[in-house]
Amino acid sequence: AHSSVWGFGAKYDGMVRHIFQCGNAPEANGVEGVLDAYRSVFESDFIMSGPTVIDLVIKKAASRSKRFHAAASQSSKKYCILLVLTDGMVSDLASTKNLVRAFRGLPLSVVVVGIGRADFTEMQQWSDVADIQERGRFTFVEFRELQFDSKALSRKALEKVPHEVVGYFLDRDILPS
Repeated sequence: AHSSVWGFGAKYDGMVRHIFQCGNAPEANGVEGVLDAYRSVFESDFIMSGPTVIDLVIKKAASRSKRFHAAASQSSKKYCILLVLTDGMVSDLASTKNLVRAFRGLPLSVVVVGIGRADFTEMQQWSDVADIQERGRFTFVEFRELQFDSKALSRKALEKVPHEVVGYFLDRDILPS
């Protein structure tokens, strides 16, 4: 599978970048390609930096999912899953929540994994909201809680996604093949 790999929250030439491409190519191939693209950031002149702003990354993923949404049909079933790894609490959580909720009509799920020692309580509370109209297609997982159980970490990160994918397509009368 081909994946875009974007970074956020890094200084380059003295300026904080809230979105940048990781790796030399616009898409990476497979898990190894994603990891290679991510590692390349640390071999560059980027310096990881705050604040933690993920809105531009969400907008970029939404732009891609809008193309999928426009083409959605019984023969064209594409869906985006944005995986965000962050070592800090999102700086403007209210803005991020509004953005995710605004894009809930698109084929897009946002999965955020909190890495590090930041206080992610508010993101966990948002993720725990049952109503998709209020939550949007959003899931949060704290890495520290499950770092020694990769299967449980994967399961928790992806547990809502199948329901979100099916819900999106059923809402458009597009049935599984």
